[in-house]
Amino acid sequence: MERPTAKQPEKKTAAKQQMNRTVRVDIEKLDVLMNLVSELIIAKNSLVSSATGTAGTDNNTGFNEQIEYLESVTTNLHESVMKVRMVPIESVVNKFPRMIRDLSKKLNKQMELYMTGEETELDRTVVDEIGDPLMHLLRNSADHGLESTETRIARGKSPVGSVFLDAYQDGNNVVIEVRDDGNGIDADAVRMKAVERNFLTEEQAAAAADEDIISLLFEPGFSTAKQVSDVSGRGVGLDVVKSKIESLSGEVEVKTKLGEGSTFIIRLPLTLAIIQALMVVVGGEKYAISLGGIQTIEDVDPKEVKTVQSKEVIHLRGSVIPLIRLDEVLDIESKREPNENMVVVIVKKGDKLAGLVIDELIGQQEIVIKSMGKYINKCKFISGATILGDGEIALILDANALI
Repeated sequence: MERPTAKQPEKKTAAKQQMNRTVRVDIEKLDVLMNLVSELIIAKNSLVSSATGTAGTDNNTGFNEQIEYLESVTTNLHESVMKVRMVPIESVVNKFPRMIRDLSKKLNKQMELYMTGEETELDRTVVDEIGDPLMHLLRNSADHGLESTETRIARGKSPVGSVFLDAYQDGNNVVIEVRDDGNGIDADAVRMKAVERNFLTEEQAAAAADEDIISLLFEPGFSTAKQVSDVSGRGVGLDVVKSKIESLSGEVEVKTKLGEGSTFIIRLPLTLAIIQALMVVVGGEKYAISLGGIQTIEDVDPKEVKTVQSKEVIHLRGSVIPLIRLDEVLDIESKREPNENMVVVIVKKGDKLAGLVIDELIGQQEIVIKSMGKYINKCKFISGATILGDGEIALILDANALI
């Protein structure tokens, strides 16, 4: 019997090691593990709550050390679980080049897809859901964004249209951009369509900024007719894209320049289960606001509040920021006196800023998001609830929906 060469066993061993590096795990088991981590964090919050209520003694010092250790363990465990759940978006985007080639033949347009950041990782549940919105935006760019070859040549552009799909991590978010070098969105044409379809009066349309007009494309039913222009094609189904992204606790915005192209920007959180939040009090009730969108916290004198177009605003470091009084939005009575200085949390959504007026700050806390199910699905600005250390329930406010 012939002895095997030295190289053959090496190949088998290497292949075996490579196979053992990857383990397929049932997503339901991961969900159970995630819930256990959530309960562990609630237990940690309970310890923190009881520690703050205990007088400072020598015993208390050891107790605080245990809390710090528990906090370290829960944080590491959370990160480990999230790494297990994270998968590259490559599994979703690798089918798009073929789709663009098929569209090129079908639409009789020359186009090329350029992708970057396929290795960017997202939570498995998000990756499973993000494919359809991305496909819709890419088809949108190919069909309605890019001009015909003749038009591109007449405008001095390359006859081959370019569609870009870029993904990258930005802090606690993953950003996915779908852009094209096509015609862009004609805000004036959208204005005419909005008036024609009775979304706005002529006066409102004339006074509205271009950004507000373009955001109408995400409204349900804005473009329900057959394709009659570049604009109506742009609007079909974008409301579905927006609702899907928002159901994943993300946001979508569009930037466009007529004649140069459009960019759709999707921001998604890395994790959907556990977040860092700012705990606040409004009218005696506790609420949580995700730290991801918070810029600063300001102490504002009521005399500094001005009114512009019947809306309250403040002037802060060269920016005019609209105020949103949470006591009015939540329909509860504020505990602060009208002449007291206001605590204003400045939040950001894309390029927009807004100031959320609260009664009192509690502080930063790691919280577990519990879904509210179908009970309050009509209340867009509440994204869920959390259980605090003392067993109390606090609602989580979605700053993106408030702006």
